[in-house]
Amino acid sequence: MKKIIYTLTALLTISIASSCKKFIDINDNPNAPTSVEASTLLPPMLAGMARGNWYDSRYIGQYAQIWGSASANNVWDQEGYVPGSDSGGEMWRTVYFSLGQNVTLMWEDAKAKSKYDYIGVVWALRAWGWQNGGDEYNNMIVKEAFDPTKLTFNYDSPEYVYAEVVKDCQLALNYLNLAIKTDGNTSADLAKGDYMYYGDRTKWVKFVYAILAQNMLHQSNKTTFDADLVKKYADSSFVSNADNASVQCTGSQSGDANFWGPTRANIPSFRQSDYIVRLLDGRILAGSPTQDKTLDPRLPLLLTASKDGTYRGVVAPLGDPNTADANTAIPAMAGATTANSGTPSAKYIFNDNSRGVLMTYPEVQFFVAEALFKKGDKDGAHTAYLNGIKGALDFASNPPIGSSLTGTQNYISESAKTAYLTGPAVRQDAASLQLSDILQQKYISLFVWGAPEAWSDMRRYEYDQNIFQGYVKPTTIYPDNGGKQVYLLRPRYNSEYIWNIPALKLIGALDPDYHTKKPWFVLP
Repeated sequence: MKKIIYTLTALLTISIASSCKKFIDINDNPNAPTSVEASTLLPPMLAGMARGNWYDSRYIGQYAQIWGSASANNVWDQEGYVPGSDSGGEMWRTVYFSLGQNVTLMWEDAKAKSKYDYIGVVWALRAWGWQNGGDEYNNMIVKEAFDPTKLTFNYDSPEYVYAEVVKDCQLALNYLNLAIKTDGNTSADLAKGDYMYYGDRTKWVKFVYAILAQNMLHQSNKTTFDADLVKKYADSSFVSNADNASVQCTGSQSGDANFWGPTRANIPSFRQSDYIVRLLDGRILAGSPTQDKTLDPRLPLLLTASKDGTYRGVVAPLGDPNTADANTAIPAMAGATTANSGTPSAKYIFNDNSRGVLMTYPEVQFFVAEALFKKGDKDGAHTAYLNGIKGALDFASNPPIGSSLTGTQNYISESAKTAYLTGPAVRQDAASLQLSDILQQKYISLFVWGAPEAWSDMRRYEYDQNIFQGYVKPTTIYPDNGGKQVYLLRPRYNSEYIWNIPALKLIGALDPDYHTKKPWFVLP
């Protein structure tokens, strides 16, 4: 009898367990799976990286005077912010939502299946997020960021954030190099979800080294700065524009179109700045008293002339001064879009299917030029400076389109490039090279897509007009600033100022002038 009872009990237990298992299975949320194929997670994360850069650039571009509002006294032109708004919080959203737990899910799938290249990409994405988030917000949540048991989160110091970038980059390199050693430079499996490098593991390695170079350069005011390390990382990074980090935009409709293209129409409400006009027309770099429209061949690609043929820009926060001929809007449109046709309908990166650019070869060369200049190696700095300008001219001439990492337009002739490179806007020898030459040529090369890096440079040098020679401090500063200039974006309102008030208080983010506090990388 005992044996029968034990057997029935065991069967009943198995039956209950089986029923519970079925009950649990049918109540799993299919919209939030706990196991997802890595290749399906990567495309939306790459799109999120581009989105984070694009959305915040609208406001950062005003801080850095790349463009301004058509209307006078715009709050961002005054170096202020909009309280109770997520404006300026998109990179925060990218780090913790677009990447966030998706990175963890991708890592879990890749680890279980020994997909070393996907694991390497995981750590590359994390490193990129911490670097860009740290640059914009200074204090970030790292240690507790993805702890599901917490509802509020403590901020880590910027030193910790910057160190996390290096740590994650090293992990990325370890796994990417292991993948290359195991079965080659390219991977058809990685290519399934990789709309940045299409499965080319060697290009991902270069991207990681570019992040490391940027991380070290941004410590230029710290005792930890090492110019030789910037050069070492850069030498293992991009060797041409074919290595640039950029995300494919199909341009078939608004959802997959380039942010700066005509379908999205995000930028026509802005006006090109007087500063960028003067950098390109020779009045700053060539010392010309008047505009020379033939000097920089990028001028008609990046900017728009008024109807009378003169290039004009806005001075923050005065709005568009050209009331009689108010045609200083950007981008320089060449006609209606030809979405998804593969044919450019506009100039530079203003097409619907222009790629979303994250980092470039000329940008990295300017990293090297600045680092070596600070070290005292003016010959090395001059070589990198020229490489950066050449790369920037090539990029403007051949911006990447669709699935191509290099473009096909050829907007600038080789003779025009040579004329510029041998002309008065470019320093012809190392002895005459100044830091302002490097930083301002870099500023031009970052036009539109690289506003966050341009703003980081301005902040690292505390808006020094000896370096940014055409920059003019806004005539009216946002009242809460107390006369000080802007140095930080505030954490995203709808996550931090709604749910994480105690932690915000500890870092001073409830102060009206918090956005004027100098970040760690600016301070000595």
